Amino acid sequence: MSRSTKSNIRSVAVLPGSEHVMTPEQQARRLERFERDVGIPGVVEIGRYRYANAYEGLRLRSHPDGLEICFLARGQQTYRVNNEIYRLRGGDQYLVFPGEPHDSAGMPEEKGVLYWMFLRLHPAGQPLLFLEAAASRTLRRALLTLPSRHFAAAPGTRDLLEEIFASIERSPTKLGRIGTATLILRYLFAMLRASHRNQRASPSPRIQRSLVHIAAQAGELPSVPQLARLVRLSPSRFKARFREEVGLPPREHVLRHKLAVAQTRLRAPSATVTAVAHELGFSSSQYFATVFRRFTGQTPTQYQAGVRGR
Repeated sequence: MSRSTKSNIRSVAVLPGSEHVMTPEQQARRLERFERDVGIPGVVEIGRYRYANAYEGLRLRSHPDGLEICFLARGQQTYRVNNEIYRLRGGDQYLVFPGEPHDSAGMPEEKGVLYWMFLRLHPAGQPLLFLEAAASRTLRRALLTLPSRHFAAAPGTRDLLEEIFASIERSPTKLGRIGTATLILRYLFAMLRASHRNQRASPSPRIQRSLVHIAAQAGELPSVPQLARLVRLSPSRFKARFREEVGLPPREHVLRHKLAVAQTRLRAPSATVTAVAHELGFSSSQYFATVFRRFTGQTPTQYQAGVRGR
């Protein structure tokens, strides 16, 4: 599985009944996975990460015998499959089919929350989720012929995945594993229906208006209360709707836009980190560098050096 092979990850392997006191670094880069000990036919690995900062992106790889199913619960992320770029936002489902080369297109794995599941579907005829042979073949065929690899996940997907994690942790018995397999089957059926719908709803007119307003700003960006007043919603209602429709809290979206503006300005030959930080309203160049690195995986100085060295 892709994230378990990266040597620089300090991950927390969560196994039933285990306890682990995490360091601050591990709390910031919390990666948890169940592998091998899942004990459910066809399920190679189930994992999730909760990144407070951006980290090194995925290197090019492929899984010849399996299907990788990802759900981005929060944040934004770029992936590339067969040289085609996919840009995910919170609430999106994304799949990589057997044998397909994929990576993160030179982008970091961003700040956010992502869940994944890796199912072994080759060779044909192997058991899947305790189903009898004919049912395993039918499910395998349905998974391998999904009409879309990138789509809006079904409502309640994150809650169902959390239920699957909890079930694995508390149910090490054979009967418990059958219960977990039933939850996974529910998850797969919800994903199958969502893939056939292949819908990613556009933001509502009010939220779209706020997005246009943010995109038009290049200096001091609006606050959440200001945006709420602009679209005539209470701040709490605006934040809830924005996060539901965009996949990010409004404050984080505004900050990401500010950093995109910063990247553009840092590419100018005469630009300095201190000047750009000041122009964009950061309290200090040190704070600007901290935020920049959190979302991009590199400091502004490193970014400038990379751009100017091309």
